[in-house]
Amino acid sequence: MIEEVNHVRQKVANLMGEDRLERKFLVPNPTVASLYCLPKIHKNPVGMRPISSNIRTPTEKMATWLVEELKKYPVKHGKGVKNSVDLAEQLKELKLRRGEILVSFDVVALFPSVPVTEALQSLRRHLERCRVPRNHIEAYLSVAQVCMDQNFFSFRGKFYKQTFGLSMGSKLSPLLANLFMSDLENKAQKEKLFPRVWWRYVDDVFAPVKERYVDQTLAMLNSQYETIKFTVEKEVEGKLPFLDLLITKNEDNSLKFGIYRKPTSTDRYITSDSNHFGAQKQAAFHSMAHRLYNVPMESVEFKEEQERIYAAAEVNGYGRTFVEKILQKHKRKKHRQNITTLEPGAEETKRISLPFYPKVTNQIKTTLRQHGLHVVHRSDNTLRELLCNLKDKVPPDEQSGIYQIPCRDCSAVYIGQTRRKIKTRIKEHKNAVDANKPNESSVAVHTSNNNHNINWEEAKLIKSVQKISHLNAWESMIITNSKEPLMNEDDPPIVSCLFGLTDLTIQ
Repeated sequence: MIEEVNHVRQKVANLMGEDRLERKFLVPNPTVASLYCLPKIHKNPVGMRPISSNIRTPTEKMATWLVEELKKYPVKHGKGVKNSVDLAEQLKELKLRRGEILVSFDVVALFPSVPVTEALQSLRRHLERCRVPRNHIEAYLSVAQVCMDQNFFSFRGKFYKQTFGLSMGSKLSPLLANLFMSDLENKAQKEKLFPRVWWRYVDDVFAPVKERYVDQTLAMLNSQYETIKFTVEKEVEGKLPFLDLLITKNEDNSLKFGIYRKPTSTDRYITSDSNHFGAQKQAAFHSMAHRLYNVPMESVEFKEEQERIYAAAEVNGYGRTFVEKILQKHKRKKHRQNITTLEPGAEETKRISLPFYPKVTNQIKTTLRQHGLHVVHRSDNTLRELLCNLKDKVPPDEQSGIYQIPCRDCSAVYIGQTRRKIKTRIKEHKNAVDANKPNESSVAVHTSNNNHNINWEEAKLIKSVQKISHLNAWESMIITNSKEPLMNEDDPPIVSCLFGLTDLTIQ
């Protein structure tokens, strides 16, 4: 598994002519993907969606790189839409013909149903259409192939391999599924029963179809590829929910749009009294306001949605003024777009993510702004983090991060960092002590100079750190705040007065 990935890393670096890629693709302390499930509460009966988390897998960085590379070559030969606003824009001038009704087709379990071999062939054809250099095509396909082949995962202590389809959780799966479906659509377009209007968002398709031909059209679609199976939903009383739109057929066969919410929707968002940054509290209402002013709705539907936004704000503890300011902002933005195609240039901003602790982060934010860094806040204290852990836990000695080794005969400790497994690094310290090699370990220096013994049973991980770039900062912070005497001979990697400003809590 690791050997195959290492071979592809070297091959791709050679094909792309960039030696740095081989190191860029390296994942320290890699692990097998872990499986977890999310409930699909909007389905009846409630089902589970299995997702394979590819964080820290050997191919994680390769997949991330390939997704960014392929953004240079957008898919233009399919019938896809970006979102509900894009769909409404495409449909606003549409008029149904006599006998046509609104239907939506949905692919059953799209990702696991897409054949990997055919999806990779679709990727090759797409790159050839875009006139990508041959050596780049081979590099991209090599990465895609190894990412699809490395579809192992663990669940409850056992290891499995997905035998068919794209992995739900891989960063490449949405892109490959879209390419495969675009080719399938092009093939189906040659059939007589293919709808004259066809717009797809991932696995959901909107199409007007002659009512008497709905079943035949469904059968035609299901005959295109043996593992791709569609279901169909017909309009009810001239109305069809699709994405977050409620599409309604007018008497003159034109379409009008409203906003659709699933029956499970409770209008519960981040409440006004929660400990979140202001922009996070406003985010849901900005999204609803953007949709309100960009979906072409008639006055009745517009007012209904506007009142729904006001009601949602009240449920979450916000006043009417809170919503009015957001709505006015989006109204002005829409007005500018209607009267000019010129937009103010966006300055390139470097962002840094910090937990939201106002007494601390507000002061740090001011300092960072002077250095061109914009602070965005995150919340680490969520119900999901507090109540459950959906993935199999990785044993502490299998993780990477900051570790501590205590002395048995005094209170001194050694604090170090490693990007590999903790147990591997601690074993190296033990070998240096046993062989009396003080040049290889500060722990060996301590035992040699003081004739002390090390309490190896209590050596442990004290902070799990997955990002290599964070290791120096965490090690320096923990060393600076250590209450015990240290065996460390060297100064911490980073010396900063900020590390000693507040008591450190390790989580």
